Amino acid sequence: MNGVHLSGEALMGLRHLARRGAAPATRTLAGLPGGIVTKRRGRGSEPEDVRLWSEGDDRRFIDRNATARTGQLHVRTHHDERDRAVVLLADFRPSMLFGTRRALRSVAAAEALALLGWRVAADGGRVGLAVAASGGQTV
Repeated sequence: MNGVHLSGEALMGLRHLARRGAAPATRTLAGLPGGIVTKRRGRGSEPEDVRLWSEGDDRRFIDRNATARTGQLHVRTHHDERDRAVVLLADFRPSMLFGTRRALRSVAAAEALALLGWRVAADGGRVGLAVAASGGQTV
């Protein structure tokens, strides 16, 4: 790559680097890209299952509709909604069109964004891209 031109093939070629560079410890710590450890609070917002009530279940989670329909106590369980969506912003305005011997700032930034995008995709996330250019924004 000569620093002036950036090809899609070169960015696709970075996929193997993202796989090698991903640290499995950060993925298991948080379950989210970035390895940020957060405390999970509550029972989640996405309904997962409705099942018969059993001893030890919390009465707060009794499903009134299923209980009324069947005449037996039912409990609704939930799971966390953890969406792994990342929007990457590439800046190709004139201020990014200078650099060093190896690459322009815009090319180096595009390579870094491609690596980040491949890591998020490898962890099961979704990746979006927004581009800032001198002619306006392209999404």
